[in-house]
Amino acid sequence: MPYATVSDLEAWLAPEPAPENAVRLLDVASTAIDRALYGLAYDRDDPDVQATLARACVRQVHWMIARDDETGAQSDVASMSTGQRSFARFAPQDGGSTPKLAQSAADVLKVSGLFHGFVWVEG
Repeated sequence: MPYATVSDLEAWLAPEPAPENAVRLLDVASTAIDRALYGLAYDRDDPDVQATLARACVRQVHWMIARDDETGAQSDVASMSTGQRSFARFAPQDGGSTPKLAQSAADVLKVSGLFHGFVWVEG
């Protein structure tokens, strides 16, 4: 179940409307947050935790929309254009890959003080 609602997302994106696939994006964003918090104990019924997770979730969706990459399929692609030529290649998987959690979502989780031991890692 997603941490935020379509209404939460609409409020964050205003005046832009939520996309048609908002529910799916919220679900994918919630999974990315779960991955970042994996192994940490916290009270999911705590209203402060729920509000923090919702804020992080809408920021994660906003990042996904801005990247136009709902699935993360482009996370390991590097590209370059010069003049009329364009090159694309898979980026090396040496820890320099694109983060799976938006910096803005990670910041919400970090500064909340609710998730002790939270470490945001890339890749």
